[in-house]
Amino acid sequence: MKRLARLAIFVALAFVFFKLEIPYPVPNYEFLKLDLGEAFLLLGTWLFPLEDSLMALTVWAFLGYLTGSNPVGMLFKVVCILATLIPYHYLKGSKSKWILVPAIRTGVMVLFNWVFTPMLWGLPTHMLPAYILIGVIPVNLLQAYLNLAVAEMSAKYLRSHIKNIAT
Repeated sequence: MKRLARLAIFVALAFVFFKLEIPYPVPNYEFLKLDLGEAFLLLGTWLFPLEDSLMALTVWAFLGYLTGSNPVGMLFKVVCILATLIPYHYLKGSKSKWILVPAIRTGVMVLFNWVFTPMLWGLPTHMLPAYILIGVIPVNLLQAYLNLAVAEMSAKYLRSHIKNIAT
């Protein structure tokens, strides 16, 4: 029961920080946002098993849906968080995470956007290359590095308390 309550705290923090969005500072791409919500989901991988972190992501996405977030936007956000969370879980003790996690996330999101953006957002296919180069790649790299940095700094600070928190 304690673990579930602690997991709920991470979901709540992720949700609050998800709502505190930073607009992407490129004209015509302001709909892309940066947020620190993922950092708390990533930090959860230090404290909980992967399945708990995935459960936290599911609850977080459901809360986003209940509070009126765009369902298509939430789908894209869940995919990019999965593309960060799963590699981070397996690479969190490795220095290569700083290269591999952002690269995996960005690669997954380039493919996902290439396939689904024209269908779900109605973007003409001739505009996809510019959208990918100006929007998708930089936003996903920035988001990955920003959230990795916050999660890593928090994990270092909490490392001495991790065993007490997770049990």
